[in-house]
Amino acid sequence: MSEKRRENDEYFMIIMRTLWIVVVILLEIHLYFTVSQAKHQQNSSANNAIAPLNNPEGKNEGIEGPIGEVLAQSGGTAILPCKITDPGAGTVTWVRRRDRLLLTVGTSTHSIDTRFQVNLVRNDWQLRIRPVMMDDAGIYECQVTSHPVQQNFARLKITEAYSIIPGAPDLHVKQGSSLRLECQLMAATENPLYVFWYRQGRMINYDEEPGVDVRLTENGSILTVNKTKLTHDGNYTCAPSNAKSASIMVHVIEEEEKPAAMHGGDRRNLSPAILASNFLVSLLAAVSWRIPSFTSLYPT
Repeated sequence: MSEKRRENDEYFMIIMRTLWIVVVILLEIHLYFTVSQAKHQQNSSANNAIAPLNNPEGKNEGIEGPIGEVLAQSGGTAILPCKITDPGAGTVTWVRRRDRLLLTVGTSTHSIDTRFQVNLVRNDWQLRIRPVMMDDAGIYECQVTSHPVQQNFARLKITEAYSIIPGAPDLHVKQGSSLRLECQLMAATENPLYVFWYRQGRMINYDEEPGVDVRLTENGSILTVNKTKLTHDGNYTCAPSNAKSASIMVHVIEEEEKPAAMHGGDRRNLSPAILASNFLVSLLAAVSWRIPSFTSLYPT
């Protein structure tokens, strides 16, 4: 009788422990979704908040009438047009609106900043700024001292060009395969005069290495290697004449090498900890469909 009671007690304890584990798991799940809902509501409130209105970029500074838009890149040349219908109407001047600085009078530069020049092309009194800087952005006024006074306005916007190499920061190639690196200019308004390529800090544009070719394009440059060798391994940098440089690390892999990142590795050499983690990941993936998704519980 006592043995049967002992067995019933043990069976009862097992049931109670099982129920306790289930309760703890349910509480953990409830806490998880409660916190998730709070974060979701907080993010939604932040996204729906009305942002304060700032002064619009490139405000008109009290100017009435059309304002032409001119885009130039830092370090390049900005050309602001000013077409005059009557060439003999009067003297043409250029003024920077933000500080009322007189830049040019006729074809002469009035400012001490010699970057500002006037180029007369037929009836177009162009203001040329070279090299243009980020601080040059703003509204410029071309004025003719006629009666009534003629005014033309141009808003200059400055962009800063940079370059990218698709595939960066790391590129793996097999020994003997071809390599193609393209240097692309972004936010550029002018074509580069040149693009220098460097490998490990050494320029390679003018190397006479067989199978290596450097070609200038409208939007940058292309470096090609027909058959890569282990000596082609290293850091490659493209440096355009008018944009920030870009770099990429090229890794030349020998044929007998099979990196785990590229070929999946050898499972026989995996440690027990890695095998256990893989099993847990597979188990979680198998049962994850039983847990309701966040969006279904808290629809937006």
